[in-house]
Amino acid sequence: MYSLAMSEVSSPFGKRPTQITPTLLSELAATADAIATSDAATAGPKWGAMHKALLKAKVDPQVIMRLVAARDAAGLALLIRWLRGEEIAIEAKPVVAVVQVEIEVQRSAMRAFRKRLRFARLDAESRLGVGPMSSGKRNEIDAIIPPREFGVEVWEALVAAGRLRREGGGFYALVNDDVGDE
Repeated sequence: MYSLAMSEVSSPFGKRPTQITPTLLSELAATADAIATSDAATAGPKWGAMHKALLKAKVDPQVIMRLVAARDAAGLALLIRWLRGEEIAIEAKPVVAVVQVEIEVQRSAMRAFRKRLRFARLDAESRLGVGPMSSGKRNEIDAIIPPREFGVEVWEALVAAGRLRREGGGFYALVNDDVGDE
């Protein structure tokens, strides 16, 4: 297990807010402690209060949503320490070995992926003001969240095979845009 020192550049929390009052820091710490000591059933309103306090502290909204949506108490504790100015260490992500997936499963997954992408594009083009009788604007959908019928290992195997590319946030795109809708 590797440990990396977190700098402003490599921080998963983005850029550190410049002015955070000590009272706001103590409010954040108290709310984080309340979340850590409560059970999951009663923590909902506390997460809402934490969300508001983090917005008040001018933390990056993407970071806030990632922590609050996942109810990540450990990540929240790291964020509070980072906001206080402490140097913290994060674990480097281990390299995941690609699992071998059968060719038939890959073909089936690619068929399902292309079909989902084609339907997403057709749905976007069917909206008002997009068709050929108006401005003629084309769809701009390049990446989608893949169908759930296949596990992450199938999509990662297709990335390793060079048929898909990872776009981030769970989205994947075709390497060659060969959906066949034209």
